[in-house]
Amino acid sequence: MADKIDFSKVKIRAIKTDLNKYNIEIKENHGLNEKTGYWWLVFTFDFALEKGIEVRLTNFKYSGSTTWTMEIVKCVYLGINSKEEVDSFDMEDELANWRELRRINDSVGKPEKLRKYLEENIVPLVTKKIRYTKFSPQFSFFLSHRSKDKPLMETFRNGLKFLGYKTWLDKDDMPMLADLQGALKVAVEECDCFLVWLNEEYFQSNYCEAELLYAKQLGKVILAFGDYGEIKDLLKGEFEFLTNHLIYDASKSSFFEVLRRIDNALFEFEKLTI
Repeated sequence: MADKIDFSKVKIRAIKTDLNKYNIEIKENHGLNEKTGYWWLVFTFDFALEKGIEVRLTNFKYSGSTTWTMEIVKCVYLGINSKEEVDSFDMEDELANWRELRRINDSVGKPEKLRKYLEENIVPLVTKKIRYTKFSPQFSFFLSHRSKDKPLMETFRNGLKFLGYKTWLDKDDMPMLADLQGALKVAVEECDCFLVWLNEEYFQSNYCEAELLYAKQLGKVILAFGDYGEIKDLLKGEFEFLTNHLIYDASKSSFFEVLRRIDNALFEFEKLTI
């Protein structure tokens, strides 16, 4: 008679190797490093007990333009088994998507470098989303910016929504026929985290300044991004409090790294509030 099985004593062995933590495998690589036209990169990786989670990076959705998309094509954890169920977010900001595409292109023909890029940037975002299937992030974001930076904030919005966060961006979330000042006030009041993109133009806007000062008055979590060297002389008077904030220069890092920093900062803060 076979021995009785006790699942409480069964050790789970994750699918991975020391040399390739997630068993990343490039399945398709078309058009990268070619200056124009369509391109796509398809790879699979293993996470915990699921083998062959499939992810695609491509500009196909936008007819070969500079905007590109990260798509989860297959993942049992997320209930994605067909093209109708694909989950994705778009890199809408030209500068952000150009920088990331350059990093990918620099890795073409260098399998280990490409695998490392995917392991450090794309895979952690997907695994974060998988972990959030057990509990949804509770924080909501107000995205404060000047109009010229809207594509960048739309890209951050897409990434945060991909992870499950609630966001407020004037372009899409401003109620129709709403009083502008009243709508902005309510949106700041209802957010948990105030994400702000600082530059010289930001401090030239009465609306932007009012949003930031009101968020401070309400005690909101403020996450500031920008080039400190460009704005340091503007951090005086009412805005001197920003000198005590870590103003992160996102231009020097991968967009995906910045997104992870935002998520990690909120995750650690959220644990303190539970």
